[in-house]
Amino acid sequence: MFLSKEQIAEFQDKGFIVLKGFLDEGVMDKVSAHLDQLRDKQPAEGEEAKYYETSPISGENILVRIENVLGAHNPELGRLLLPPEAIECLAQLLGEPPVLFKEKINYKLPGCRPDQLHQDQAAGWNAYGPFYITMGIVVDPNRKENAALSFMNSGNYEKKLMSEEWQPLTEDDPPYKPEDEYVLLEADPGDVIFFDSFVPHGSPANTGDKSRRNIFLTFNKRSEGDKRDQYYQDKWANYAPNQTDSARSKESFRV
Repeated sequence: MFLSKEQIAEFQDKGFIVLKGFLDEGVMDKVSAHLDQLRDKQPAEGEEAKYYETSPISGENILVRIENVLGAHNPELGRLLLPPEAIECLAQLLGEPPVLFKEKINYKLPGCRPDQLHQDQAAGWNAYGPFYITMGIVVDPNRKENAALSFMNSGNYEKKLMSEEWQPLTEDDPPYKPEDEYVLLEADPGDVIFFDSFVPHGSPANTGDKSRRNIFLTFNKRSEGDKRDQYYQDKWANYAPNQTDSARSKESFRV
């Protein structure tokens, strides 16, 4: 068993756990290079989905995330991010083998807007299943000045929506209130955060001069089926990828 009973209990209590140095430096160097290539690549139809927004800080149009990055078009990236140990951890936390539901790279570049305090489940996920676990992979150092993530650390939440779908829990930036219930997760490349789809979390705008790229791979239980293709078909019909010259404004934010 890869995770200890104490780690599993912590996850069940707080909704997340942090595994320091889960992926080694050599792996993360390769991952970082892949992300640079994806940033500069013009994807073919059916491949990566890029999203651009206008920075509320600089006014420039910037890349904020890329979705649909795993699969036949990026096989090595999948092998790097999901070694057998990661699959085993997910299986332990879910109680059965995991199935990939969705994935994204967050390019939290300097000038990028806040990700308001939210629950991932609020992003329309109830239509596909009741519960998910995300494996968050730290690619660049996450620090306070470049928008490190904040998580509710008290376990003081229920595994159900605490807001309307598509709505954040608050418009405020961190530190969230009550402050003693949240923790700023300063993390390093190769650290991994496993968190459930109901634990509140968010991050401020990146007002520094360093990027903060993180990868988020989301899984459901195998018994609940493979919903990934349907999810992306539905998403692209309602919230299509865009290009630099059609970047969205901050008013288009959705959790």
